[in-house]
Amino acid sequence: MPWASFKHIFYTLILFISFPSLANTSYPLTVLDGLGHAIVIEKQPQRISSKTLFSDAVLLDLVDETALSSLTDLAINPNYSLIIDRLPESMPLLGLNIEMIIANRPDIVFAANWSDPAKLSILENVGITVFRLQAPKNIDEIETEILRVGMIVNKSDEAQQIISTMRLRLKADIIPAKHQFTGMDYNPWGTSSGRDSSWNGLLEQANVVNIIKDYTTDKYGQVPISKEMIITLNPEVLFIPAWVYGDENTAEQFKLQVLSDPSLQSVSAIKNNRIYQVPHALRGVYSQYYVDAIRFINHSVYKK
Repeated sequence: MPWASFKHIFYTLILFISFPSLANTSYPLTVLDGLGHAIVIEKQPQRISSKTLFSDAVLLDLVDETALSSLTDLAINPNYSLIIDRLPESMPLLGLNIEMIIANRPDIVFAANWSDPAKLSILENVGITVFRLQAPKNIDEIETEILRVGMIVNKSDEAQQIISTMRLRLKADIIPAKHQFTGMDYNPWGTSSGRDSSWNGLLEQANVVNIIKDYTTDKYGQVPISKEMIITLNPEVLFIPAWVYGDENTAEQFKLQVLSDPSLQSVSAIKNNRIYQVPHALRGVYSQYYVDAIRFINHSVYKK
């Protein structure tokens, strides 16, 4: 069986091994975090602080808002967040502000595994449990991380429901493709996302072949791209940013630049007008809303 077909079965087995029961969580609970460290949760968290957009989105589906002491400050930013319309009115929205987090007295803080370790150590030193979340790269890893958070907060059934909804949406919403287009993302700083990126998993689920998936990536999953490479690869679809940090006009200027570049006119994506701007909030999502990103890509390319 090829890996592409076997992969989902493999990750499903991992789910059952890692989370053998969806019954109530028994505490104290020991869980490996996103750095591979064993974290002990002594009792069910009653006050939860979320410092990633992933945990913001997942926790809003898992627990009552009264259990949340704060969400991340990016949750209200339309360039990053897909949950603005779900935010409780009085919810504190905080970055990694140590003093304010401590003042809110959470039982546990969910942070990214790349968050400032010095700041997180301060929280741990005052007795707050910190759980560093792994950044998933595909839908199977997202499901695993959702179940992990659900188990920690004693909401395993609710976590499983999130996953079931994701799978139902994929089955109902994603257009099958007799011919899968080749595609790639391209940005003003001249990189594209390879195999070691959430973008690659997104394209795979959207029935688009990432044309640079076999190229060597840097530690961020990026591949340096030149115009000559684009011409040689000749992608059938090109994805570019709908927003670029620092300048509201950069994305539109870049689109016009790509469309009008004489050297790129022979590229299939440009010749056939298959260039799509991807909203940044979808481009970088890795919560249950990953399905929305998959749907956006799939429908952009295949919907008549």
